[in-house]
Amino acid sequence: MAVAGGNSAGAVLRAVLEQGVATRTAIARVAELSPATVTTQVRALVAAGLLIEHPETASPAGMGRPHSPLELNSAGNVVIGVHIAAEHVTVAVLDIAGTVRLTHRVPHPSLDPDAILDGAAAEVRRLRAELSERVIGLGVAVGGWVDSSAGAVVDHISLRWRNVAVRQYLSERTGLSVGLDSHTRALLHAEQLFGKAHNASATVALFAGNVIDVAFAVHGRVHYGPRSAAGAITRLAGGEAADAALIECTDRALVARARRESLAVSGIRDLIAAAGRDEAARELFKDRARVLGRVVAVLIDLLDPDAVVIVDPALVRVPGVRATYLDVVRRFSSCERPEEVVTGSSFIGRALETAAGTVVLQQLFTDPLAVVAAAAPVPPITAFNSE
Repeated sequence: MAVAGGNSAGAVLRAVLEQGVATRTAIARVAELSPATVTTQVRALVAAGLLIEHPETASPAGMGRPHSPLELNSAGNVVIGVHIAAEHVTVAVLDIAGTVRLTHRVPHPSLDPDAILDGAAAEVRRLRAELSERVIGLGVAVGGWVDSSAGAVVDHISLRWRNVAVRQYLSERTGLSVGLDSHTRALLHAEQLFGKAHNASATVALFAGNVIDVAFAVHGRVHYGPRSAAGAITRLAGGEAADAALIECTDRALVARARRESLAVSGIRDLIAAAGRDEAARELFKDRARVLGRVVAVLIDLLDPDAVVIVDPALVRVPGVRATYLDVVRRFSSCERPEEVVTGSSFIGRALETAAGTVVLQQLFTDPLAVVAAAAPVPPITAFNSE
């Protein structure tokens, strides 16, 4: 599994995730650990409630020593994810194998961060009260410039947020351990853990929504940069014209253009549905693919990745969009066979939920025992003190 970093407990947990049900011998081989280390870490992970050890069984055909298979305790451990988009919050529950159990959207009452975060916290508390499983933590994913270390949204153009201390706010109001990350970096972590970038050494993810941003990983390590600012592509091609072209690629811009062309759509989902039967609607998504395909071409020549994951629902749902992306990449990059490199998200229809939950799950599969230790709940407070 091409995920860099972490300790031996994390390596054991990732090996079990990869194999589904695994013996200690198989774990040692996949995780590249000694049998003694595997035994020690398995014991700790079982005690922590993250692994289940099944009764001892005989080897096939009665050959070799009996073994006790291990698997993730997905039934007993979940995370709650909050994705903050331009118009709504998505709150979801995922098990530790990355499966989305349930999801719910909460429209923004306004763009005021307190109002949005209050609504998210209330929904998290409601879900938490209904869950019988252990909640490992709360993951929060959002677009724009996100400083994961500081737990703050530094700048979000659509929401008009600057320096919003999201982690502290939600931690105090939910009583949960909270992680915060850019949704594109979180989705790249998810592709490494649960999806198509499973074995890739270098990967790029491009997110197309109400923000357009990028994440990349080299040798399995997702890059953040010293200011946690890696991934901004607004000025990638240079100049004000490039800025304007990318802004015109956002979901809101596409919907606005559709309405100017007399297409009766209420949002991006309606526009995607309309594109199945209306050529004018399809052409809007192809226009976006022509612009973002140039971005992908630059990134391919710059980073030479094994895989490029495009998180754009139109890629697979709107006829002709995938072909447009590939044609542009082929034309403007050195990649002669982009169909072997460029792919869609592994999480179509659940990308936002997966991004949010993976903020915690990525930490869990890096240092599981520390995450479980930090997951002990504290009573939430009803008022937030920013001082």
